[in-house]
Amino acid sequence: MPETLREMQRRFLAGIVGDDGEAEELIVDDDRVGARRRLDIYRNNYRASLTGVLADHYERLHAYLGDEQFDNVAQAYVTAHPSTTRNLRYYGEALPAFLAKHFPADGELAELAALDWALRHAFDARDTAMLDAAAVGALGDAWIEQRLVLHPSVRLLRVRFNVAALWSALDAEQEPPEPVAFASPVALLVWRSGQQPSFRSLPEAEADALAQFEAGSSFTDLSAHVIAAMGEAGAMESLAAWLGRWLADGVLILAD
Repeated sequence: MPETLREMQRRFLAGIVGDDGEAEELIVDDDRVGARRRLDIYRNNYRASLTGVLADHYERLHAYLGDEQFDNVAQAYVTAHPSTTRNLRYYGEALPAFLAKHFPADGELAELAALDWALRHAFDARDTAMLDAAAVGALGDAWIEQRLVLHPSVRLLRVRFNVAALWSALDAEQEPPEPVAFASPVALLVWRSGQQPSFRSLPEAEADALAQFEAGSSFTDLSAHVIAAMGEAGAMESLAAWLGRWLADGVLILAD
């Protein structure tokens, strides 16, 4: 029984993504190139496309490793993680975890990749109305009881290495500093400021406060949490400073 077009496509894709020799049967063979060589060309183009996507998504990691080492890492990742998405924007999400698993002695690699990916996500994240000073003024006191969540562009990262300094030096095309491990993890806030992805380091107390919004707290809930942690006087001062910065940066939205 003749195979369907879908079955032929499946076999051909398996031959490109993997090493399925049966796909050669679908390719015209001749004395000039041959089916095997033609299939290898498709395979090389497929892998080159995906490694190019990874180089674009992970620009600072690429600069840090250099062309040869990055290509080796990218080729290994493509082998372990064939593309399963129609939109290549989302290809490569697991690279930080891949680096953490295979290069545990070089922890800055996974964290630099995670920062690259978070910044790319911040750029592409969907637009939605942020909670800013104007919105707070229009809502009056009612907003403090409403559940707040982080803007879709926001990511909170915990890092053990000086990847913020590494990324900034690489972005400025300067020689990056040596990787340094911190005594305890440091929080990084990644978000989109206007149309520009941005990040900054956070004091632990502020990182903990933003994590409360990840859990769906209201500002009233957060205030009670911070007062319990640092006392009323310190809490009021910190909350006022944080709120002003959060509203200016646009990192919060009202939950649906």
